[in-house]
Order: sequence, then structure tokens, then C-alpha cells
Amino acid sequence: MADVTLLSVRQVADLLGVHARSVWRLSQTGDLPAPIRLSERVVRWRLSDLRDHLDRKAAGANGVGR
Repeated sequence: MADVTLLSVRQVADLLGVHARSVWRLSQTGDLPAPIRLSERVVRWRLSDLRDHLDRKAAGANGVGR
């Protein structure tokens, strides 16, 4: 199995430079990948999913002005 890094909402917020509430909002609107629910109270995001998502967003943003 590949190495999978899971991030908490606070870690995702730090990574993106936003507040934790913004992470939840972005996830609900589809502007971030959906988190994985590990238990009733534990929710995590795959770092690889976030990187892929951000790479796609950056590629799309680079093509807009051309």
C-alpha cells in the first residue's frame, strides 16, 4: 500500500492559509476534495487529493489569461 498522509482540518487550513471554518465551507461547496470520515468524530483529508486538486486549479488559472 502506498504511503498516505492524512491531514486534520487545522493542518489543511494552515496549508491553504485560511481559517478552519473556510476549509469546511470550501469542502461543502466542492471547492476542495471531500474529506474521509475515519470515525464519527474523526475527519481527515488525503494530502495527495489536496495536491492534485491544487495542481488542477493552478493549471486552469494559468490558461485563463492566454
